[in-house]
Amino acid sequence: MPEREGPKVVLRGPAEGESIILPMGRQRARITRKASRTETGGHWAIGEASQDPGFDNPPHTHDEAEAFYVLEGSYTFYTGTAPAEGVGPGTFVFIPPGAVNGFRTGPEGGRLLCIWPSTVETAFFGGHPQSPADQ
Repeated sequence: MPEREGPKVVLRGPAEGESIILPMGRQRARITRKASRTETGGHWAIGEASQDPGFDNPPHTHDEAEAFYVLEGSYTFYTGTAPAEGVGPGTFVFIPPGAVNGFRTGPEGGRLLCIWPSTVETAFFGGHPQSPADQ
């Protein structure tokens, strides 16, 4: 009888994870997935993203919640009403399903910890989430 595999801890260092470059006009964002929804039991995907100065992620909505934690730089977050300007390190941004959201980085660019819904993960990384064996 084959042994049943138990839960596995996912540990990825600073330079590890599946990465993509997302162009928006002349600016770019580097997005690295640290854990896929498959690895978190379908709950969420988490990653890190750094953006060039002036990178603009225009207002949009998702059917699922999304969240960010600002690690470096400054941001203007679009909120559906008045933009929240000068958002800096240590700030947590939770976006409920259906809420208008987006952001623009300040003059020094920025870096975020990202918690993504399945639609965002699929848009960035396709329909095949990475597994620890892919590392």
